[in-house]
Amino acid sequence: MAPTAKFFWPLAWLSLLGLPGCHPRAGRAPVRERELMHADFDKPAAGWLPVFPTGLTTEKAHAGRYAISVDPQHPYSTTYRASLGKLSPHHRPRRLTLSAWVWVPGPESDARLVATIATANDPDHPFFSKSIFLVDSGPFESWKQVSRSLDLPKNIDSNSQLVIYLLNGDSSAPTYADDLLLTELW
Repeated sequence: MAPTAKFFWPLAWLSLLGLPGCHPRAGRAPVRERELMHADFDKPAAGWLPVFPTGLTTEKAHAGRYAISVDPQHPYSTTYRASLGKLSPHHRPRRLTLSAWVWVPGPESDARLVATIATANDPDHPFFSKSIFLVDSGPFESWKQVSRSLDLPKNIDSNSQLVIYLLNGDSSAPTYADDLLLTELW
């Protein structure tokens, strides 16, 4: 055996032993979800306008007594509005997850759950908007859970305004949402 080969294999095994310490997550706490907002609509919660119970319905609810709804006469639901600095005061969130329980009348429904972000100076003109289209899959005429991850743009700051609402679109029958949850990976 050549002298270099004699030292090669032991050194190769030693270098492989050090690889687990090179993992990017090594030494860090595991990633977990942190709840930023939860609305079951049975008790008042900060950020929802108009103030409870205006804009809520008792016709259908997933849990509890109240839910938000939209129909042709009421195209927008009660709306959630909060600054990102209030939701996450210690850092700028990078990814949020919005989930809700929804009751959709049928596949012809055009209702959607909308999340937007706008500057504090111009809250009516968002620079970021994502929707959860509620008819993408069944079942219909029963409660189902929907969710969507929102990768936030880099140009947000703590004053940016997050707005969440249910939009009717062209639906001819009422659509309901309950138990909205907003989380971030932390």
